[in-house]
Amino acid sequence: MLLAYNFNLTILMTGQKLRLVREFRNYSQEYIAEKLGITQHAYSRIENNQTKLTAERLEKLAAILNIPPLELLSDKEPVIHFSEPSSTPVQPAKEDHWKEMIESTRQLYGQVICSKDEKIAFLENEIYALRKERDRIFHLIEKLATSPLSAGMGMPS
Repeated sequence: MLLAYNFNLTILMTGQKLRLVREFRNYSQEYIAEKLGITQHAYSRIENNQTKLTAERLEKLAAILNIPPLELLSDKEPVIHFSEPSSTPVQPAKEDHWKEMIESTRQLYGQVICSKDEKIAFLENEIYALRKERDRIFHLIEKLATSPLSAGMGMPS
């Protein structure tokens, strides 16, 4: 049972490893799909673990990505080799891709900061309202403690 679980975990992680290595190499899904002779949609299904890999396809992917096939199947993080084999052309990095990623990250951080600023403003208003309510209650207690009515009721002054 444990071996089956580990096997399923390995299969689940294979698509994530493929994506990680592909993105590290700056390869698009279209580029990998073209090298495999399949559509981009079919390759996307591989990365999303919706399609089982054949041994032949696994070997082709490993060759394209310059990574040993067993690396993709292991339950460890892949070891990425920094040198490209001469048979695999290096696809140039897409500067626009990185600019888009940086801009989308900035936008995301902006949204997070805006959300946090709104939460801080809300909490500051809550603190102000609670302090105001506390001061009103203290004032009422002082008023009750010093009123002639409280002296006749045995309340401490």
